[in-house]
Formats: sequence, structure tokens, C-alpha cells
Amino acid sequence: MSENIVLEIKNLSFGYEKGRTILDNLNLKVVRGSFTSILGESGCGKTTLLRLISGFLEAGEGQIFIDGIEQSRVEPEKRRVGIVFQDYALFPHMTVRKNISYGLKIKGRKEKVSKKEFEDKVLKVCENLSLTGLLDRYPHELSGGQQQRVALARSLVLEPEILLMDEPLSNLDSRLRESVRDELAEIQRKLKITTIYVTHDQEEALSLSDFVAVLKGGKLLQYASPREIYFKPLDPYTADFVGKANFITDEGVSYLVRPEWFSLNRENRKGDAEGIIRRTSFLGDRTRFVIETENNKVITADLPTLESNSFGEGFKISLNVTHRWKMQ
Repeated sequence: MSENIVLEIKNLSFGYEKGRTILDNLNLKVVRGSFTSILGESGCGKTTLLRLISGFLEAGEGQIFIDGIEQSRVEPEKRRVGIVFQDYALFPHMTVRKNISYGLKIKGRKEKVSKKEFEDKVLKVCENLSLTGLLDRYPHELSGGQQQRVALARSLVLEPEILLMDEPLSNLDSRLRESVRDELAEIQRKLKITTIYVTHDQEEALSLSDFVAVLKGGKLLQYASPREIYFKPLDPYTADFVGKANFITDEGVSYLVRPEWFSLNRENRKGDAEGIIRRTSFLGDRTRFVIETENNKVITADLPTLESNSFGEGFKISLNVTHRWKMQ
């Protein structure tokens, strides 16, 4: 195995009783120090995959390697895997200091960690996450973003090889989610810890990740960089799940055209397609147009809002494709 690969999953399958397959022959290699998002709709197997990596579930078939060591006989607490849960799972009766040190205290009893080493580890992780001024507070005294950092610190203090995160921002409102997301990206890049992040939010996956794995029905459809996932999806599902998709056929070949890959004009010159604007939606920095073409096909096109004032519902327009991606 390449020394740059920290996690390798080979032919992994998992199913519950009654024949339901949750993961189906999944193969994946995760680069050390990278941020990988597992992206897909509810029920596609994202959380099950995290539980298999952590050892909370036992695989039906296949193998999981961490640093080249096959994990089937490695107990969960010995896998050097940290987990941040969706609800953070903080102890409400414990201070931030005690929440962070809880797992380390249990580990210290087994490995005889000295008191000074114990305290140094807690302080170091708190400094990295800007938590030193909050150590004596209780969870109910913290904001959602602060609670998220405490949950992260509790995992990081154990010095895991891999950090698993199961939709940790889903309980935050949209504005706080964006700021915590930026903070999380900065922390991960600073610490260079291999992170596997489960989400159903396309924007989170694209903005946070070095790599994105798209799952559907337990199958891995594509594993690539966010830019490649967005600009060069391998299948229609990925194209439509990761951003809005228009599929246009030209001489029997299907192409993906994103809404922003169109230009519009009202002049009487032939474009790649012509149609009538049926609906407009103001989205802030851009305006979305739903256009019915001559052959009754519905196309979605986006324009920067400042460039969209000359178009309105009922207008006849022509569309030109500025970029397209040939579907396989």
C-alpha cells in the first residue's frame, strides 16, 4: 500500500436482515491529511460506512485497512479513529474541560498517562481550537459553534489517525453553519488530520473537501475532486445531485449544461436554442430563468442579477451554450 494512503476500503458490503443491501462492493482509498466528504441522499449508506470504519458495525464482506493494517480484529477503541456525532453528545453536567478530557482520562487509566502529559494534551487542543477561555463553562452556556468545537476537541485530544464527522453542522441555522464550516475547514488544514465527513449538503461537500465520494443506494458512483465532480460528473445522478443540471441532446449525444453555462440574448439571431421565459426567481447574486424551448423542453438558466434586468417572464429569447460536458 502507498504510504500516502491512510485508509483503504476493499470490496466492502453490508446488509441488514430481509436482504436489504446498505453498502454494495464499495472500494475507496483516502489520502493522508485530506478532507473527504461522503455525499448522498438519506439512506444511501453514508452513516453506515462511518460506523464500519469506526468498528461500531462489523462488515458482512470486504476489508478495511488503516495504515496498512486490516481492521476486522481491531476493537473500536484501538482503531485510532475519532468521531464527532451529529448531536455532539456532550455531557451536560460536565464543564468543557471535563468533556474534552473524558475519553483521555479513560485511556490514561489503561496506558498510565502522567498528569502533566494529560493536562498538556488538553491545553494544546484547546489552544488550537480557541477554547482556552471556555474551559470552565457548561455546554448550555455555549453557542452551537462552540459546542461543535468542544466535540471536535474531545476527539482530537485522543490523537486519532482519522477523524470521522457525521453531519456535525446539521443542527445549526444557515448563517452559523456557514461560519462554522469555514472555521472547520481552517482547523482541518491547520492540523492536517485526515477527515471523513458525512453530509447530504452539496455546498458543504464542494466547499470543504479535497475529495468527494458520491453514494447512491450503497454504491460509490464517483470519487474525485469537487471541481471534477461538478464539471465532469460520470453519470446523470451525480450531475443532478451536485448542482442543477440540464441535459441536452445534440446529434444523439447527451451533454450536461449547468444553468450558468448559458448566455441569453433578445436579439433576432439564431442561438443554440430558442424559447420563452416562463418563470424568474431572484436568488440574490443571480437570477434563475425557467425557459420553455421550441420543442417543449424546460431549461434552467442563471444570470448574474446585475445582467438580468433586460429579461422577464414571457420574453422570447435565444440561448447560447458557453460550456458543456459530454455525458458517458
